[in-house]
Amino acid sequence: MDHGKKDYRPPHPRSDANIFEILTFSWIVKLFKTGQRRGLDVNDLYKTLDDHESSKLGNELEEKWRIELINAKNAKRQPSLARVLFQMFGLNYFIFGLLHCVVELGLKLMQPLLIGGLLAYFNPDKSNSTDLTHAYMCASGLVLNMLISLVMYHAIQIEVLNFGMKMRIACCSVIFKKALRLSNTALCETTAGQVVNLLSNDVSRFDVIVLYLNYLWISPLQTIIITYFLWQEIGVSSIVGVAILLSIIPIQGVLGNKISEYRLKTAIRTDERVRLMNEIISGIQVIKMYTWEKPFSRIVDYARRMEISEIKKTLYYRAMLLSFFVFHARIAMFFSICVYVLLGNYISAEKVFVIATFYSFLRSSMTGFVPQGITQVAETKISIERLQNFLLYEEKDDQRMNTSDLDKATNNNNDQNTINNGNNSSSDNTYGEPERPHLKNFGIVMSNVSAKWSSCQSKYSLRNVSLIVRPGRLVAIIGPVGAGKSSLIQAILRELPLSEGRISVRGAVSYASQEPWLFASSVQQNILFGSPMDRQRYRKVIDVCALRTDLEQFPYGDLTVVGERGVSISGGQRARINLARAVYKEADVYLLDDPLSAVDPHVGKHLFDKCIKGYLKEKTCVLVTHQIQYLDSVDQIVLMENANVLAYGSYHDLQSSNLDFAKLLKSPTEKPVASKLEPATIKPMSTNSLNTQKVFHRQLSIESVESSVKKSEFEEIQAEPPEVVETRTSGSVSF
Repeated sequence: MDHGKKDYRPPHPRSDANIFEILTFSWIVKLFKTGQRRGLDVNDLYKTLDDHESSKLGNELEEKWRIELINAKNAKRQPSLARVLFQMFGLNYFIFGLLHCVVELGLKLMQPLLIGGLLAYFNPDKSNSTDLTHAYMCASGLVLNMLISLVMYHAIQIEVLNFGMKMRIACCSVIFKKALRLSNTALCETTAGQVVNLLSNDVSRFDVIVLYLNYLWISPLQTIIITYFLWQEIGVSSIVGVAILLSIIPIQGVLGNKISEYRLKTAIRTDERVRLMNEIISGIQVIKMYTWEKPFSRIVDYARRMEISEIKKTLYYRAMLLSFFVFHARIAMFFSICVYVLLGNYISAEKVFVIATFYSFLRSSMTGFVPQGITQVAETKISIERLQNFLLYEEKDDQRMNTSDLDKATNNNNDQNTINNGNNSSSDNTYGEPERPHLKNFGIVMSNVSAKWSSCQSKYSLRNVSLIVRPGRLVAIIGPVGAGKSSLIQAILRELPLSEGRISVRGAVSYASQEPWLFASSVQQNILFGSPMDRQRYRKVIDVCALRTDLEQFPYGDLTVVGERGVSISGGQRARINLARAVYKEADVYLLDDPLSAVDPHVGKHLFDKCIKGYLKEKTCVLVTHQIQYLDSVDQIVLMENANVLAYGSYHDLQSSNLDFAKLLKSPTEKPVASKLEPATIKPMSTNSLNTQKVFHRQLSIESVESSVKKSEFEEIQAEPPEVVETRTSGSVSF
């Protein structure tokens, strides 16, 4: 979020390195010399290679995934993320696999033969000895062979690791983008812990599987060739050793499947534990206040024990699988030599070293890389399925502007004051003002909109709502709790999926949510939220959002860190920072979901007069509020009830319709109580007047740390009105 000056980063030397520097990794020597002279810092980090850019890799994977979704839909099959990754990286990975095959089947298999030729010179049996020249040639060939194998192997491995890194980066980029596009319905089906698990554990499988995947097809070929050479050395005895090696493969396959099974169970347990920990951390204040530490610690302990139980089972099977690497090849070689000797043959040091070298290669591939490859394939398959399921979650609709509805609406309505009661047909309300020409291209049109959060939901969150918001108007949405006010805002934001109707929004949209939120950074960065700093605009937003005095009280002003790891601030301060973030954004339409409810009355009046009516006076503004004292100052009022638009029009129109705003704003289940805005009018009652028909409240005094609107008059800070927390509807109280 910090748009400060970025330090210079040198170009990556790998981008223009020659073939020799690539094979020998000498392009990194300059960095080693720099580290020898002085300590390395962040400015010594190289720029990212173009092929490693997350934006490039993510966009490519996202495009191929979009094509896969279309192809899968046309073919009526399940889309496959594995198929997309293979299309993106498979060919180049296979090319390096062929080079790896040359190293494993060509260069390395020559080494036992060269060792045999060298040892033949020292054979006491002169019948099979070689001359000194041949011995020197074998020794030189062995050294050169091992050098070439070493250079090629590590050059290939670094490129193979790059493929794993690219797959990880591409998937992380797609996951981040997908998380920002999830609909509210999908957000209910996933958790932050699941996303963290995907980004930390599941994508890391790609870094490991690329090391072993090529061995799954190279090792069988290597086994066939080595069996042929062993036959040449010890005849039929070689079949015994190879048979022992091959007999273990089915067992390894079974163990790999078990590891995959428990890996999935472990992932589920981990997701559950992380979700539980997130909930506990979010509510840690309540837990501490009610001294619930021990009950919740037992819950976390149980979740962790269940997770560890699955991890133990996975590790047991993995240990069994890896144990074959220790003794499998040695047992095979032992039985081969025993059978060879029992058949009446003479065993020499030359044959033992040659056989041992061949079996060491088989041990590395058949009992080392192949079991690991089987395990990693099984675990990566689970991870890809989890990534795939996340990418298949429902997304919110694309917010594409539609101008036809607004043009039609503005042409058909000729500055009429219209009020609708009980029906949902819509018309425009221009309140006799001329249209502002520089705003004529912006506005909101809702046409017969019905919406609900999920298809299985029986009750609609919005039902047959039609509404026109003219450009540059301030529209107040009022209604009782659960009337659908916030759902209307969510529908405009394309968060609430539409069942019927259509919505058109002209221009950029800025939104202040009903639940104020902050991220762990400075107040300034919470307001800018990635936008460039405009000093004049920033100061103006600070003033109109009544944050000036608060910033003067903070230890570091607007650079004070807030959020999870920052200073504690009041709910009103959070609400005003949340509002300032939305107001600072350059937009054409501002959606403000009840921003005045968490602030003091005098601060709320300042926000309404200076910010909403003043600073945003030329913007299209939709305000959800319960503050009926401001309704006479808005251009249009939309009254909602039971997911419908009950009435809308100007304040005078609704007033002449004999609608009781105060009554309509109450929930159907809410009992009439004394207004908490006028505590002075509540007179003390004698104990004799108490009876069962009276309604009393126990009020909890809450100290407010809201700042005054004035810049330096700290003594005028007023406390928030008492919050009603309990209501007694029957019985009596004695004093």
